[in-house]
Amino acid sequence: MSVAVSPSVGRDARVISVIGIAHGLSHFYQLALATLLIVVMPDFGMTYAEVGILGAIYYGISGVAQTMAGFAVDRFGARPALAFGLLAAAAAFALIAGLATSFWTLVPMVALAGIGNCVFHPADFAILNASVHVNRLGRAYSAHGLGGTLGWVPAAPVIYFLAHAWGWQAAALISAAAGVLVAAIVAGQGSVMVDHRVARVSTQKSSVRGEVSSLLTAPILICMLYFAFIAITVVGIQQFAVPALREMFPIGLEAAAAALTALLIGSAVGVVIGGWIADRATRHDTIAAVGLFIAGALTALIATGGVPTWLVLPLMALSGVASGMTGPSRDMIVRGATPPGASGKVFGFVYSGLDIGSMVGPPVFGWLMDHHLPHAIFWGAFAIYMLNVLTVLQIRRFARVPAAA
Repeated sequence: MSVAVSPSVGRDARVISVIGIAHGLSHFYQLALATLLIVVMPDFGMTYAEVGILGAIYYGISGVAQTMAGFAVDRFGARPALAFGLLAAAAAFALIAGLATSFWTLVPMVALAGIGNCVFHPADFAILNASVHVNRLGRAYSAHGLGGTLGWVPAAPVIYFLAHAWGWQAAALISAAAGVLVAAIVAGQGSVMVDHRVARVSTQKSSVRGEVSSLLTAPILICMLYFAFIAITVVGIQQFAVPALREMFPIGLEAAAAALTALLIGSAVGVVIGGWIADRATRHDTIAAVGLFIAGALTALIATGGVPTWLVLPLMALSGVASGMTGPSRDMIVRGATPPGASGKVFGFVYSGLDIGSMVGPPVFGWLMDHHLPHAIFWGAFAIYMLNVLTVLQIRRFARVPAAA
């Protein structure tokens, strides 16, 4: 029996590893680009507002293009689309290194990076859904989420180090080289990455209007709303938790940054735990709802400002664990609402909610901080957690549970 099982396990491990690396690099590019813009800001005479506009362009284009990328994945295949995304992001960094001189020259390059970013979720999930055994999908989603989280961790330090050692152009070029290398690795995985389009019913050829209409169903729209709420909370806390905690508690910059780091590490741990749970559970909506409720309750304790200072870091860490545990079950919920052969367009459309939330959240949370309302940062996150509990519980009312590809 072990002889028969081992090849499948080995193939799955290879697919999961490559997709995890690619997803990690996509997250690395997100934060590396933001850091690079800060580094070149003085040389280009840019303001923080202009840096913020470039960030909005990046996520705006990624969000708009992500659904279109999903259709491309279902039309041309996930593996070519994923390699294209990596090369587009790499090309953006290479162009920044060679041609960028001002805000306006950066605009098309940031736009190209946004186009590169839009393909990862629809392509990644199409490959995982078709290539990994269903009994290991929860852990596959866990590895995918973990890869993304870990991709953020080295981005800022690496860019700052390379820029200080060899200049920001070298930092951009080295980042671009990583994309070319991983794209080549992805392109060479044809023997293990299954084309998800083989699951599509060939006798039922849908029109473009029909395919778009299939996205505008209750479970898929609720899933997209769910992701938008997640992004508002995650981006808001990541960007403003440090200054908010410093206003709320008698702690320094290092302690506040350590609390945020504890949240991120806790989230990574939670994603790993959540993958094992997702592979053994049937009520993924309940798992997601419970995790979100616990994360919200812990966030509310911080929002009161009445907890002892020493308790802030463990509360942030535990909140991260609870929130991270919901990730694999969340992705299983989306899979359950996905028709066969449509992973690209469905995951692309649903995950565009992340970009929508990433655009909406920061201005609101930033306004709260400008008005010296740090408690509202955490109360706002608590409210969104509770809204998402209600949102995820609604999905089961509409969604079927097929073996999606």
